[in-house]
Amino acid sequence: MAVSLPPPRIVPKPVRKAVEKAVLSVVNGLVYLVDGGQRPQMGNAAKELVFKHDKLELWRIRPIEAERVELGHDDVEVDFAPRLGIPLLLIPPLMVRPFVYDLRPDHSMIRRLRNAGFDVYLVDFGVPDTSDEGLRLDDYVLDFIPRCIDATLADAKAKELALVGYCMGGLFALIHAAAFRDDRIRAIVTIAAPVDFERMGMLTVAARLGGPFVDAVMDRLGNIPGHLSSTGFKLMGGPKFLTRYLDLALNLWDEEYVKSHDAVETWLTEMIPYPKEAFKQLVRDMITGNQLVQNELRFGDRHVDLRAVTCPVLAFAGKNDNVAPPRSTQRILDVLGTTDKTYRLAPGGHIGVVAGSKAPAAVWDPTVDWLVDRILRKRP
Repeated sequence: MAVSLPPPRIVPKPVRKAVEKAVLSVVNGLVYLVDGGQRPQMGNAAKELVFKHDKLELWRIRPIEAERVELGHDDVEVDFAPRLGIPLLLIPPLMVRPFVYDLRPDHSMIRRLRNAGFDVYLVDFGVPDTSDEGLRLDDYVLDFIPRCIDATLADAKAKELALVGYCMGGLFALIHAAAFRDDRIRAIVTIAAPVDFERMGMLTVAARLGGPFVDAVMDRLGNIPGHLSSTGFKLMGGPKFLTRYLDLALNLWDEEYVKSHDAVETWLTEMIPYPKEAFKQLVRDMITGNQLVQNELRFGDRHVDLRAVTCPVLAFAGKNDNVAPPRSTQRILDVLGTTDKTYRLAPGGHIGVVAGSKAPAAVWDPTVDWLVDRILRKRP
């Protein structure tokens, strides 16, 4: 006698998805807790040291080597060497390591630029210690940046280069072009670089309230410890500071989200000291005095006149940036001398705009397209 079996029960799709997410959340959560941060992967793009001066280092990102690939019945050698004759020099902000440009192998602005055919160079200012308390912004503007530009051009055997800078790195690029009238600068890209410090919201208010006490506090404190800068950045993130771990818990099932959160959190937590005298100068001259946009900023005998910036400039701003809000960065359109200036809003806050999940499509790829166009275009 044949026995009929009941039909298999079909688990509804929403239930299956909920179970899958729960399992993935447990697995990713355990990996996150056991393996720790993404620190070993940060800044690990293959590179070679080009120049070193005390703590200052200049690195060249190694191009992808030529490979032999099958094409039909033939083996063809594909050369990935840089195809564009003008190198790119990436300048980081102070207070952080330059790893923001290379957070993970699968999420790296440096690699995107390199793979697009650029010869990419990277500045690393090093980690300041007590011997660097006397460093001023003058040292960066008049010494460190010019050294790196000269070394980049010499190593690349090029006559021109393009500068790319995030936050203070973008300001260093603009300030160099404005102070030195350097016609070797073919183009500049800035990301989340404030220009009008009058329009920086709470940061402006805090700087003005604390301005009279900055020198005395800094003389007592010395360099600003990295952990204080890290805490300040997190607090300025607004509600995100309070919800970031809740967001992580809700997205533990998404491995890409976990990796991204881990890398950014690790980079942000490992901020480095800010040199005492440079910070005092930043607060006094640039934030409280707003001298950059008022055309009063000087370093040594160099006058920083942004009207002298005549090369093409592309400026990105984060829509939700609480550190360099759009109303501060947008003033770049009013103060630069160049007629070729482009301003673009991109998704994210101060860190997300350069390193977030939407940065590749919203910032990195447009940077590549814009630079290729400006480099291939003949100078007027």
